[in-house]
Amino acid sequence: MQKSWILSIICISIISIIFGWVRHADAQGEQEALQLLNTVKPYMTSENQITFKYTGYYSTCSGINQNLLQVGKKLSQAFGTPQAEVLSESNSHPIYTAKSEVAPGAVVTVTVASPLGQAACYVVLRLDASDEAEQSELVNWQEQAGEQLKRLGINGQWNVMVQGYVNEQEQSGQKSSTELVNAIALAFKGKIVESYKDQKTVSASLASKEFHSSVKSGSQTVNLQVAMHQESTTGKFRLTVGTPIITMEY
Repeated sequence: MQKSWILSIICISIISIIFGWVRHADAQGEQEALQLLNTVKPYMTSENQITFKYTGYYSTCSGINQNLLQVGKKLSQAFGTPQAEVLSESNSHPIYTAKSEVAPGAVVTVTVASPLGQAACYVVLRLDASDEAEQSELVNWQEQAGEQLKRLGINGQWNVMVQGYVNEQEQSGQKSSTELVNAIALAFKGKIVESYKDQKTVSASLASKEFHSSVKSGSQTVNLQVAMHQESTTGKFRLTVGTPIITMEY
């Protein structure tokens, strides 16, 4: 039941971003990424995973594979990934995907899809980085990618996430998962507007004036999401934080 709930939330989050939660990127994106990373860093071990993801619409695909391939190749060239010569498949639908390592521990992926019933191509530009990567290099990449996205006229939104294990100092403080999530919310100067809890997972959606990026969840404005999950096998607490929401499994 717990796993199904988590997967459902992820699906809802992704669909919501695709169909109506998109906002224009702006110069504050890099500042928000730095604020997110620097604020959550004291709570995590050094072994963490950072994801920068930009989603938006571009050009015309109209469900035509050749259009999808041409747009994918153009975006691969724009963002420095090798061009794929054939389409791949995801959930029985053709997609274009190409990836490249841009720095030690940092991989960029360009993905293009053609949503059913829509003319425009749906684009995902993603950078996945391990703790090997320099934080300054990641933020510089986001800034340069943002400039390229503007030149191409791709209007969308950045989604920045970091995931890692809670450090021993925080765990030894004998705080419950809920208390720790509340402490992180306070560090982000956020007000909890939605929350979920079960035996292994605590999740909170925050409204915070510190972040410009936002999504609407019902009548609530959400700028940030914090989730903590205790692994059944190791007993470790895995912390995931994302702005404006988390769109990865936690």
